[in-house]
Amino acid sequence: MKVLLVEDEQSMLFTLSNLLKHRGYEVIAADSAEKGLEELGDDQVDLVISDLRLPGMDGISLITEVRERCEDVVPIIISAYGTLGNAIDALKLSVCDFLRKPFDLSTFEETLSRAEQRRNQLLAYKKYVCDLKENLIGEERRRTMLSRFVSKHVVDRIMSSGELPARAGQTQKVSVLFADISDFTGLSEKLDQKSLVFIVNTFYAALENVMVQYGGSLDKFMGDGIMMVFGNSTTAQENASHALEAAVQIQGKMDEIRRELQRFELPEISIHIGVCTGMATACSIGTEERLAYTHIGDAVNLAKRLQDLAGPGEVLVSEATVNELADSVDSIPGLVGLDPLQPLAIKGRKGQVVVYKAEFAISHSNGK
Repeated sequence: MKVLLVEDEQSMLFTLSNLLKHRGYEVIAADSAEKGLEELGDDQVDLVISDLRLPGMDGISLITEVRERCEDVVPIIISAYGTLGNAIDALKLSVCDFLRKPFDLSTFEETLSRAEQRRNQLLAYKKYVCDLKENLIGEERRRTMLSRFVSKHVVDRIMSSGELPARAGQTQKVSVLFADISDFTGLSEKLDQKSLVFIVNTFYAALENVMVQYGGSLDKFMGDGIMMVFGNSTTAQENASHALEAAVQIQGKMDEIRRELQRFELPEISIHIGVCTGMATACSIGTEERLAYTHIGDAVNLAKRLQDLAGPGEVLVSEATVNELADSVDSIPGLVGLDPLQPLAIKGRKGQVVVYKAEFAISHSNGK
């Protein structure tokens, strides 16, 4: 890989340059953005590592300029001035990491590993898009329909089946997870829009990693909440297990999320989660101009109700999910038990509903 390294501190420039060369990188090193761009010329680079504050053009402007030449470049910012505004600007540029000085070399190497992984993912995704376009040559109607869908798992399903998603689609037993930031309305009254966007994006990023780990599919983002569907495993029991494992691990991510928010002097957040297993229909809904691919059904509705009833830091689980898990409960990492609550009256449902509260051995504040 080729990397553009720009740092105005000569000792730091020398150290990082040598480390990169030792890892096998081809390095273009410069002590200013202008010199870096001049030496780069028309060449392509895989990574750009830049100090935020530089003489003349700053690091954000440098990354913007490099990205115009190399659209798949992966940027890393290093700086002693890690303000919220800087982090927001970096977020807009999809910066891989924002390293605050001073940092040790092991931290820098870990950041490089993540950047290499992201670069490889970008190249794989670019190849996927190219292959997709080739497969869609001469199929204008399919191309038009695909442009209305944003989730990768939907595109994969379409391409594997060779059929467009129907308005009335496939009905199957799935496990649905809803997660939402507790008291987001209260946060909205206290914080500015940049802070809220940063909090939500930090929350989404952490949850998406867990979702992918346990084989879930993103159904939709909903302001400060997210809906995931687990239906890709061979059995309903596995789907239920994966959904509950994801819920427990999401709560386990909260300390990591809070530490990230504390770096920018932002308040702690808690989340509440609902999990339900049952029948749902995957289908496209909307108008001819704009469609959305989603799941609808009783399991979806109840999962959302359970999320609404859950307190900060809690996971509420439906009776159907617990029954589906059977003996696999003990195999879920971090889960201590499922405690039955008093039957609850839930809006839109006749009679009372049996609900369980997940108890897990993960340290988190209750947010109250």
